[in-house]
Amino acid sequence: MNVTYYTPDLTSKEGIVWTLSVSSNESFTVVLPESAIVVDLSDIPLEIAGNSITMPPGNQSISYTLEGRTTTSGTGGAGGEPTGGSATVLFVIVAIALAVGAAYFGLKKKSGSFGGKMPTKEEFEAKLANLDLTEEERRALLYLFDKGGKASQAEVREAIGLPKTTAWRMFKRLERKGLVKILKGKKENWVELRF
Repeated sequence: MNVTYYTPDLTSKEGIVWTLSVSSNESFTVVLPESAIVVDLSDIPLEIAGNSITMPPGNQSISYTLEGRTTTSGTGGAGGEPTGGSATVLFVIVAIALAVGAAYFGLKKKSGSFGGKMPTKEEFEAKLANLDLTEEERRALLYLFDKGGKASQAEVREAIGLPKTTAWRMFKRLERKGLVKILKGKKENWVELRF
């Protein structure tokens, strides 16, 4: 289905930047002017083909500029048309998509325990053996490992049988050593392995 619209209905302009805003329950394709340079996307596009961008459903926006394009006189473009429009759009969109993807996977890797690679239990126990830990600290870290690297402080405390204040001090020591991170929750704190 094609939708034709008047520019003021779906677009706004701030300085040299045009922004097309669309709310759709289905994915949609926008055909930008040949000389458009994309400067911002609200989401990662589903497809890019020349100066056409297919966006996923939802409230989406595409910001672009038409300024700064040069015309040629006999080199590259025919009849004074701007050159590099679709190549520039493709390059900018790919760069934005790569940056968003890298940021997403970087955050996902950081939020996971052990730098994104879960060691075996034997490797983990070997690491613990080389550290100066009390028996309670070692048991707490092993419990966290068995729970996938994260559990509530109360759950760990109950599992290893420590009073609340003693457990709190232990978690603070482990955090200072860089072995865990304490995550503040609304109702309770969580502990996450950090190595």
